[in-house]
Amino acid sequence: MNDLNDIIFVDRPTATPHMGSLLISEPMLEDNYFSRSAILVLDEPADGGHFGLILNKPTELTLKDLMPDWQEGSRVPIYCGGPVDLQRMFLLHSLGERLGSTTEVLPGIFVGADLDKIITYIEEGGEVEGNIRFFLGYCGWSPGQLSGEINRKSWAVNALPQSPNLLKDDGLAYWKREVRDLGEEYRGWLVVPTDPSLN
Repeated sequence: MNDLNDIIFVDRPTATPHMGSLLISEPMLEDNYFSRSAILVLDEPADGGHFGLILNKPTELTLKDLMPDWQEGSRVPIYCGGPVDLQRMFLLHSLGERLGSTTEVLPGIFVGADLDKIITYIEEGGEVEGNIRFFLGYCGWSPGQLSGEINRKSWAVNALPQSPNLLKDDGLAYWKREVRDLGEEYRGWLVVPTDPSLN
């Protein structure tokens, strides 16, 4: 157990998350939503709470499930953004002002857009993968909650994630890629089995 703890609880100074930070869950975090997840922090509220979206958890839904009359929606997957308010939809994209009123979260990644411009972009054959990602639900932390979880080593924080990759790939492969981007001291996370009882 000590060896496993040495692998998981990397001795690295804790970082304070800010808008544009990426949270990567430690490999033993057991939660239907957060297990092997990567979360983009979207705000820096004055009260110390935080808000973000899980980037790598696809659902079985597409936009056509929500907009049945729009056939092109079938090629736009919907991701689970988190466990809070699962009826609420969010959008991240890499297309900037081309999609209308939007906010840049970190260089090259934007939140919010004009739905009509998104529809036009997709109907004109615009590439979805790597450029547009829709989410249902979000992650929310009350003041001090996320800092406490980071101090307990539940999350590693990448303050400068590689934005060109953030809307590409999903699932476990996405998590592994972001773990590698954290640096050599986190490489041990990649060998921790999904089910430790199998080790």
